[in-house]
Amino acid sequence: MRFSLDCLPCLLQQAIRIARLNLETEEEQRKLLQRLMAEMASMNANVSAPYIAQKMHRELKKVLQNPDPYHQEKVYYNQEMLKLESELSHLVESSASPLNTALKLAAAGNIIDFGPGHDLSRDKVLQTIRETIEKDYPEQVFLSLKNSLKAANKLLYLGDNAGEIVFDKIFIRTIKKYYPGLKIYFATRGEAVINDATEEDAYAVGMDAYASIINNGTDIPGTILEHCSDSFLSIFNEADVIIAKGQGNFESLCGSGQSNLYYIFLCKCNLFMERFGAKQNDIVVLKE
Repeated sequence: MRFSLDCLPCLLQQAIRIARLNLETEEEQRKLLQRLMAEMASMNANVSAPYIAQKMHRELKKVLQNPDPYHQEKVYYNQEMLKLESELSHLVESSASPLNTALKLAAAGNIIDFGPGHDLSRDKVLQTIRETIEKDYPEQVFLSLKNSLKAANKLLYLGDNAGEIVFDKIFIRTIKKYYPGLKIYFATRGEAVINDATEEDAYAVGMDAYASIINNGTDIPGTILEHCSDSFLSIFNEADVIIAKGQGNFESLCGSGQSNLYYIFLCKCNLFMERFGAKQNDIVVLKE
């Protein structure tokens, strides 16, 4: 999906926030911001927002000489969400439709995103969970997903952010319960970028108990197939069903023509609210 002009203010605000959070003096902040803006200005008009974000965060890592600037935040949210796992699992298991509730929880976890720059706290995450459980999404997409999973042998689940992956684990565990013969792969980013999950994060939350953990070979906060590793592409092409979590995965895969691809995310920006006729943090569940 080609980036929109509306993406640029968001990316610029993200750049300003990055500079202020990571550098002490205004002079250092200005220099970093100039480098990040230069990266934004030099981008081809046909690239996606996740591709621009990759270039920006590569510059950040160079300046900070830190390959994973958000490591502490990722560890924190992984640990905090694991504390909620038992309670959330009970919520799913006691519901009238566990698979539907688990999907909604997975969508709610998408609030744990440092990209858009929305205010984020543990209380905000809990509030989003409560609100999201009460929301609906198109039933026909859910029925299509269930039918696809029933007929499938291999599921590829594309993860998004650290912390959020605890919710993904509950959803995947529920899928496994309903479709025990399904071989499931969980894909992370290949290298650290923003607070996106890496293999380290997936193992830290115990994802390997329910899925084979792989990575896509890139540090793009999305899934741009032409930049992914051959090993990832092999599994991507063999999968009977693909579930892509988060706006970054949607922005980079939308229009790929993969008829077996389902998207799940929260609508977090004005561009998407206008596109889908949705309110902020509404559930978006789509089939490619």
